[in-house]
Amino acid sequence: MQSEDAEMKDCWIDTLPWAQLDPGKVDAEHLKTVKAAALVEFNAHAFKIFMDEPEVLGGLNGAPSPLDFILAAHAGCLNYMTFFIARELGIPIEGTEITLGGSLDPAKFAGTDRSVRAGYQAIDADIKIKSSASSEDIARLQAEVEARCPVSDNIANPTPVRIAMSAA
Repeated sequence: MQSEDAEMKDCWIDTLPWAQLDPGKVDAEHLKTVKAAALVEFNAHAFKIFMDEPEVLGGLNGAPSPLDFILAAHAGCLNYMTFFIARELGIPIEGTEITLGGSLDPAKFAGTDRSVRAGYQAIDADIKIKSSASSEDIARLQAEVEARCPVSDNIANPTPVRIAMSAA
């Protein structure tokens, strides 16, 4: 179970610059550098994120795959939203343990069956919270987290994706 630092528990949400965020203008543009056929370095603000594929798929197995990052991003967002919304609702939470898994049919990726989805056919998330809250409060928290998690929203609902490709 992850446990929040007591000092952070009292101030972390109150100091967030929500008023500075303009929903129509959130910066999501990042740079990427391809190191090899499957190895990518992605700069997200001040951080470097590396992605690769297993050797069996032509990668070097030097970092998690892009599909691993989808699950990791979902877990991170669910965790954050659980703490954030619990604080809003006055529900005490001492920690979380989140397990995610996805079922994937690689046929479309491999080019052998174009009738199936290329991505996850299903993603299952199990969030265990350490809390003294009632089951009714936990159900209310779950409903809010499900409704408000941005990564869940992007995964569960169609999001227009525009891809441009040109010779460099």
